[in-house]
Amino acid sequence: MNAQTHYLAGLSNYILHTKRKNIMVAIEHFTQAVALGHADAHYFLGRFYGLGDGISIDFHQAMDHYHRGLALGSAKCGYALGLMYHSGMGVDKDDDVANDYFQTHYQMLLAEAEKQDVVSMHILGTYYYYGFHVQRYIFQAMSWFIKAADLGYSDSQYMLGMIYETIGHEENEQEKSNHYYKLAAEQDHPYALYALGINALEEERFRDAVFHLEKAANQQYGLAAYTLAMYYHEKEPKYPTKAFEWFMVAAKQQHTEAEYYVGLYYQNGKGVPQNLDQAVYWYEKAAIKNNKNALYHLAMILIKQEQKDYVMIAKLLERAAKLDHPNAQYNLAVMHQKGDGVEKDMQKALFWYEKAAEANLAIAQYNLGMLYYEGAVVPKDEKKAKELWQKAASQGLEAAIKLMYSINNYEKLQKSSWQS
Repeated sequence: MNAQTHYLAGLSNYILHTKRKNIMVAIEHFTQAVALGHADAHYFLGRFYGLGDGISIDFHQAMDHYHRGLALGSAKCGYALGLMYHSGMGVDKDDDVANDYFQTHYQMLLAEAEKQDVVSMHILGTYYYYGFHVQRYIFQAMSWFIKAADLGYSDSQYMLGMIYETIGHEENEQEKSNHYYKLAAEQDHPYALYALGINALEEERFRDAVFHLEKAANQQYGLAAYTLAMYYHEKEPKYPTKAFEWFMVAAKQQHTEAEYYVGLYYQNGKGVPQNLDQAVYWYEKAAIKNNKNALYHLAMILIKQEQKDYVMIAKLLERAAKLDHPNAQYNLAVMHQKGDGVEKDMQKALFWYEKAAEANLAIAQYNLGMLYYEGAVVPKDEKKAKELWQKAASQGLEAAIKLMYSINNYEKLQKSSWQS
């Protein structure tokens, strides 16, 4: 097989008239094409590394392939380098450098597209869809996507599905959206499969949703794996192992919420044997990216340890509190009220109690009511205290229920004594 034959075989196993998608076979063919000097094969090998498609994400390798392909004359690789600088993926974001790449390679891509190069047709569509170098013009983008889609390019089929879904106020536009999504899904396009899965979820066609989402998730598409995990987590709680397994797939793709849920499942021993070390490991991954739930749960694990690191606990709670986590706000208020590991500061305690109470956290409403009743930190206001206790009681907080019962009985007794 020569370089072009390997290149076309790579396309047919991955993105063009793909009857049975096999990324590993596609990678092998593109690798052989590169070895034989095919410039555009570098574009797809770089794409695999850049997207983590079939192999681990490695932006250095992606950029290396793009530069090697560009040196051999691949305008597609020049476009890909523009995308990296435009998005800031793997390099520092630099729109000037990105625009230089987009402008420099536009004419060559246009010439290739006019000669029926289906990949360049799709790329021209993205130029007009996103406004790379040219004026953003959705209908010109669609024109190129339709040409590529008609030739069997699944990326273009997916883009048309997305465009028609976005503008789809008319029934025929929704039908066109589904048509193009299905064409791309028949080639195992993960984003199209995900879109069909979401549509099925919204229509409560759960069997179809699971089918499409699994096909996308099995291609290591993190968002599809996370959505599938949430389906089992919320709709099928009797299958915690399935939820955990899909959360783990998404977490390994660095999906932040999935990292948090993996930690939660390890902490609770749900769907997997309990393992606090693993819980901390995954919480920390999500906490680094400012996931407020992970920050809070990590603090709660640390606060239960025999040797408490109050400085770290306070830092974690404060970060979560500033991200509007009510329980973190409440616990931070308690720490400042008692002076546990932090400076005793009733003004800070009041501030965080109020934040948590505004978020309708019953225990915070109860404690804030006590502060208003005592009148030490704020002006005494028994009416305000009673309103807060009533809110907490209406949510089923036992201490508030008992307190309101006592208050109501006392008021009845007072009224009865006065009338007599």
